[in-house]
Amino acid sequence: MYRYRVRVVLILIFGGFLMVSTRLFYLQAIRGEHYRDYAENVRIRRVATEASRGRIVAAGGELLAFDAPSFDVALVPRRLPEWRRLWGPVSRLYKLGRREKVASVREVSVAVSEGADGRGWVVRFGVAARFLRRKGTTLEEREERGDALVVVPEAAAAVVERASVVSGTPVEEVLRELFEGLALVGRGWRRLSEPCVVARDVGFRAAAELESHEERYPGVCIVASAKRTYPYEGLACHVLGYMQPVSASEYERWKDSYAGSPAKRFLPDDVVGRTGVERVRDAVMRPARGEQTLEVDAARRTQRVLEEVAAVPGSDVRLTIDVEFQRVVEEALASQVGSAVVMEVATGRVLALVSTPGYNANDLHDRPPDPHDRLTPMLNRAVMGQYPLGSAFKLLLAVGALEEGKWFREVTCRGHYHGHECHNHGIPMVVTLHDAIKRSCNVYFYRTGQEMLGLRGIVAWGSRLGFGRRTGVGLPGEKAGLLPTEAWKSRRYGDRWYAGDTRNLSIGQGYLLVTPLQVARFVAVVANGGKLVRPRVVDKVVGPGGRSQRLAAEAAVEDLGLSPDTVARLHRAMRGVCHEMGGTARKVWRGWLEEQGYAVAGKTSTADCWVRGQKSNIGWFVGFAPVGDPRVAFAVALEHEGQHLHGADVAAPLARHMLARLPERYLEGIRGRELREEFRARLALRHRGQP
Repeated sequence: MYRYRVRVVLILIFGGFLMVSTRLFYLQAIRGEHYRDYAENVRIRRVATEASRGRIVAAGGELLAFDAPSFDVALVPRRLPEWRRLWGPVSRLYKLGRREKVASVREVSVAVSEGADGRGWVVRFGVAARFLRRKGTTLEEREERGDALVVVPEAAAAVVERASVVSGTPVEEVLRELFEGLALVGRGWRRLSEPCVVARDVGFRAAAELESHEERYPGVCIVASAKRTYPYEGLACHVLGYMQPVSASEYERWKDSYAGSPAKRFLPDDVVGRTGVERVRDAVMRPARGEQTLEVDAARRTQRVLEEVAAVPGSDVRLTIDVEFQRVVEEALASQVGSAVVMEVATGRVLALVSTPGYNANDLHDRPPDPHDRLTPMLNRAVMGQYPLGSAFKLLLAVGALEEGKWFREVTCRGHYHGHECHNHGIPMVVTLHDAIKRSCNVYFYRTGQEMLGLRGIVAWGSRLGFGRRTGVGLPGEKAGLLPTEAWKSRRYGDRWYAGDTRNLSIGQGYLLVTPLQVARFVAVVANGGKLVRPRVVDKVVGPGGRSQRLAAEAAVEDLGLSPDTVARLHRAMRGVCHEMGGTARKVWRGWLEEQGYAVAGKTSTADCWVRGQKSNIGWFVGFAPVGDPRVAFAVALEHEGQHLHGADVAAPLARHMLARLPERYLEGIRGRELREEFRARLALRHRGQP
């Protein structure tokens, strides 16, 4: 009996040692690497560090956009009272088995309302997604939609309400942001222990209140961030653009790497450029995140920094926009709906690009633009507005006719031609090419288009001079316009091209569509003697170390080889529009030579079109200055809803207002400086209220 007991004890002891040894072998040899990594991760914490986004700087060095310090309010879901009652219904919608996953999310909806009795809050959370689900031994993709009704626990609602009061953010908005953050948790893109931003830029006092009374606001924390700031508010808004938080699809696309750099990858609460330079130069202005490797104790308190990779600020973008002159042009167009572009004729540098109405980018960070605003202030009309050009298109026919030697010495205008009319001057009248441009004679150009150039000639010269294609200015959403052809009309309408279509096109009507920037570039070609330049609003990009990358404008110049005689004739005729008897804009420019000391070349234009559902017209005035030594080209286009106003009556006065305030630095060497300085002095006195 004794021996039996000893044997049993020895077997038990041996078995115990065998079990312990086997477990130790498993833990150290087989799972050793896993537990070493686990222990290291518990001991080590990695924290991303941020740097500032690149600034946008005007030509004169003025800051147009920069990052300013800001405080955001965030909620940490796991630290909220009764957080499981918030997260539980949502998590069930994303519940996955082994190997299953969310392929894509089509829609996440969050609707917040007060409880039935007027107390508490109810959130209706819905998700529509494509899931990869197991079916036997394979995975199949299928669309699913789930909805959850979440009654916010009283304790959590109290915290949210208190935070809402301090931050000045409605409770509904706070809860909506919280549940949109929980949607990211459901997809595995965020942890419950990570803060979810629910209110941005709350101010120092609100941040201090929330941060210093943790017992009153459990689960609430303050996150330091950078707020994109536009100190000139709406100035050059369509050039600059604006920033908004990234969408779920953008985050999914760029959460690992952006612009080829993992350090620039998106985080859920990041912002991204939506329009303008903020969008097209987002990759170079976005900073590269750094990383700190910290040693922490059991309570996750930092003990020391083990390793640090510094964050790299984004590059600055310097524009060609002149702040002083941009403000002048915006003030001129303030009460109008339209656009204006002023650019250097030799380089393509855009000095002012205005689209009205505009917006204040500081107001758009957290809320989208109003899609129902019938005046579409978000539309950059200078590069996205597509209009018929009207009589200014006659300049293109003049270029083609002169270059090909297919122009009429004289034409007798009796006010009509094959049913198409001309009421732009006294009739009958014998007009030359010079008179036809100065007086804007339709009949002369009806005949030139139909009898001399023909549709193919007009289209060929239109294409050479930049119509029907984008200018490459470097702004998002630029439109190409429309240079119609026989093949286009056949495809679009299933009809052939008629002679009347050619006559309409000859005076810039019919199917022709252009953008104001295209027109400004075309006028610059006439001004500079035949060089098709690429307009640009970005001058150079300056890296964090001060190293600049200037954009190569010279490579973008195309010499069209226009003859000096063609250029000289057009200069004289366009000068006549403004300064000779019978010129369609002479009334507007009367006294200009005595006031400014140099001549202006221009062309008035009025084009019939539909504006916001009404038969209306576009009033144009295009041109360049000074005539003897062209420095700037311009195009002004104004929409007149339900009215018929001529370009000479509305656009030409605005052009005069703009040029009268053109900074002297763009007129160096042009005679009349004393006259211009005297005029500006009178303007300054007028602004100060002195007689």
